[in-house]
Amino acid sequence: MADPRCVFSWTDEYKVNVEVLDQQHRELFDVVNELEQALHVGEGNAITDRILDRLVTYAGLHFAAEESLMKRYDFPGLATHQIQHDMFRSKILVLLERHRAAKPGVAVELLLFLQTWLKTHVLKTDKEYSAFLNARGVR
Repeated sequence: MADPRCVFSWTDEYKVNVEVLDQQHRELFDVVNELEQALHVGEGNAITDRILDRLVTYAGLHFAAEESLMKRYDFPGLATHQIQHDMFRSKILVLLERHRAAKPGVAVELLLFLQTWLKTHVLKTDKEYSAFLNARGVR
C-alpha cells in the first residue's frame, strides 16, 4: 500500500527490471519524498544541503552503473542518455551553489526538478534501455 505522505510512491510502473538500477531508483524516490515532507513542515531549507549532497553522490553512482551497462551491451541511445545525465548533474550543482549562497526558493525548485525527472527520465527515458538490456539477459 502506498504511503499517503509520499509525493511519489515506487510502483512497478517505474521498474526497468534491472535489480541494481531499480534499487537505486527507489533511493531517489526516498530522497524526493524526504524533501517534500521537510517542505511540508517548513524544514525544507534545513535539509537542502544534505539532500543536494546525497544527489551528487547518487548521480555519480547511479549514472555510472547505467552507463556502464549501456556501454557493455552497445545500447544505441547511450550518447543521448549521457547528455541527460550531464544535464542532471549540472542542475544539481547550480542548485547547490544557489543554496550555499542563501538564495531563496532552492528547496522548492529542487523538489519540482526531481518530480519532473522521475516523470520524464525514469519513467520514459530509462524505459528505452530497459527492454534493450532485458532482451540481452540483464536483470
